[in-house]
Amino acid sequence: MKSNKKRFRKKAKFDESDTDSLLTPCFQINPDVVLKEVPTTGEEYLLRVIKERQSFASVSRCDKDYSKYAKNQSCFAEELPHSKAPDNLRPTIEWQNVQVADFSEVRMYVSKLLINKSLWPVEIQNIEVDPYNIPAWKNLFERDPKLSCVLGLHSALLDRGLEILTEILGDVKPGNTLDHKTGQWIYAILACTRQPLISETTSILRNLARKCAEIRSHLDPDDENSKIAATPLNIFICLVSRYFRQYDLAD
Repeated sequence: MKSNKKRFRKKAKFDESDTDSLLTPCFQINPDVVLKEVPTTGEEYLLRVIKERQSFASVSRCDKDYSKYAKNQSCFAEELPHSKAPDNLRPTIEWQNVQVADFSEVRMYVSKLLINKSLWPVEIQNIEVDPYNIPAWKNLFERDPKLSCVLGLHSALLDRGLEILTEILGDVKPGNTLDHKTGQWIYAILACTRQPLISETTSILRNLARKCAEIRSHLDPDDENSKIAATPLNIFICLVSRYFRQYDLAD
């Protein structure tokens, strides 16, 4: 006696002539099951899925020509230019290694403080500043970047502060370099930047290195003070490229 149930089972072999060969139904559905708008049982739900599947082709193909838009498409983000250093202003690899070693010691000290607050030599100031209030940031940067101040900035504010400092570097006139206090703030924020880096932080660091390289490219290499002016710029380019591993920006 034949069963009244419809049987769905896996095929033993792959049949290329069968358009449903990629589908492998293996459940039983009672023929008395009625297709409902809102399934209330497992069989009703399965029946609805099967019926909906029958209204779609086994393989979907794109029937539109998008080639005319190809010239505007790219799988890569556009990379901003990175200015190369004049030969006599380019730091040696030995000098860069020293900068990275010194910076690593500072980072190690800061990490210990972040892990064990009992080691803090002073009371940390909880800094609250509106991320989009540029005058408030510039007022903060007028202060000395003491450890008690910088440690009070959480990760998002550290990123925002470094971003604004990079924008401030845009005001440096060709032939000049950044001022001492701005350099102190940049170094302090880099020392407290949390790792592993998120994409936003990496982008800000890269922008900083590119801006420093741009300022350096405008220095007069024949000026006797050009090497001194290039030193803080070289330090930040070195730290971003070699400590934070943005090696394509390295000198």
